[in-house]
Amino acid sequence: MRAVSWRLLVTPLHTAAADGGLEWAAGAESSFGLPEEPPAARELPTVAQVLSAFREAGCHGVPWFRVAGHDLTRDLPGCPDPATCAAVGGMDLGEVSLGVDGVDDDEPVELSQAVTDIGFRKPSGSAVLAAVVALASRSGPLLVFDDSVEHVFVVSPGDEPAHLATHWPW
Repeated sequence: MRAVSWRLLVTPLHTAAADGGLEWAAGAESSFGLPEEPPAARELPTVAQVLSAFREAGCHGVPWFRVAGHDLTRDLPGCPDPATCAAVGGMDLGEVSLGVDGVDDDEPVELSQAVTDIGFRKPSGSAVLAAVVALASRSGPLLVFDDSVEHVFVVSPGDEPAHLATHWPW
């Protein structure tokens, strides 16, 4: 397995396609699951849906965001064993950030707000895959790419995690 990128980014595929993302994604060194036609527009996932996906996938991490009136430790607990987590294939999402339109990085977000993108800094690749598979079932196809845009990967609802894992570059 390749070393994990410094940062992995996730955005709904329909949003990336609307911004010309399919063209630049097709030019990546490697890609998986890119459709020939852009998907139909749909609602963006909410903060609550993203947190629910993290919890369902059994992931942990360090939130680089705050949710107004909500304790994040239930949805995104800290790493139970930082000393060995990475070595044993732990479900560490690393430092997690959420992009929410109109909200500065230091402002708390609301559970009902739409998430435009998710960033994972120094994550376990298997944890990101598990979280993205769980989120895709709620939000539709997701585009995952590393900070160098060397690799791009699409996860769609119903994709088999075991099949995805055989192609997952991180």
